[in-house]
Amino acid sequence: MITRETIIEKLSQKYPQYRFIPTDVTKNGDVHLKGICIRDDSPIAPTIYTDSIIARSEGNLDKAIEIISNIIDQHQAPDIDLTKLKNRDFILERIRIGVQKESDEKLVKHPVEEFPGMEAYLYFAENSENRDMWSIKLNTELLASANISEEIAWEKAEQNTFEATTLQSLSSVLAEMLGDGADDNMFDMLPCEMYVISNKEKVKGAASILNHDLLKSFAKEHQCTSLCVLPSSLHEAILVPLQDEYNIEDFNAMVCEINATEVAPEDVLVNRAYVISFEE
Repeated sequence: MITRETIIEKLSQKYPQYRFIPTDVTKNGDVHLKGICIRDDSPIAPTIYTDSIIARSEGNLDKAIEIISNIIDQHQAPDIDLTKLKNRDFILERIRIGVQKESDEKLVKHPVEEFPGMEAYLYFAENSENRDMWSIKLNTELLASANISEEIAWEKAEQNTFEATTLQSLSSVLAEMLGDGADDNMFDMLPCEMYVISNKEKVKGAASILNHDLLKSFAKEHQCTSLCVLPSSLHEAILVPLQDEYNIEDFNAMVCEINATEVAPEDVLVNRAYVISFEE
């Protein structure tokens, strides 16, 4: 039987330069994951979540070690200068808004009135050269250490978030993903006209639905006064222009099915759809 402890024992033999520490993490408010924190002299320590790896390994410890080894070998921890976390300009250039389900996390955040069940929070993200994107959720202590007021932080985060917004038809997104394998007949099977709103990085992009002016302009462009917003994950949402009669329960069921079959639990936003309306 594979356990987190047997994985740590094996990894410690293979990578003596690292320390492997069992870590329990709560993500997205209420998703509890078992992980292994990989530490060396870097101030940032990545965590590998073991439950899904154990399931994929089908009881084979060597296979689990192979999967984790590939992750370790291909993804280095970002080289972070911790003094930058107190640099006001560094934070403000990179600060953004994320959305997640309401939680007890101690962050700089507030409920999203237009989308009940969601909360908006502040984070900043950075791309290290030849390495993955990394991000840190912000609390009041981090803002204070960089001498940034919450008012200025939200204002700048909104600007950065909205500037990074992308909006594409779902058919074009699928065509990009499938490439030559795309079938025009497949697009005819979509239940209605749908558009994907996210950001340039496709990470934490669902916060783009907070861009009220963009949504209003989008509705006007499509000659409607209401939109259905389907939160498909933390990273994107689907917009549907409502020009005919609709059944919100159909859209709710669509979101629930996507969350149950296509989205990792830690990436689920909410299990419902929303309708927002604009004055003509």
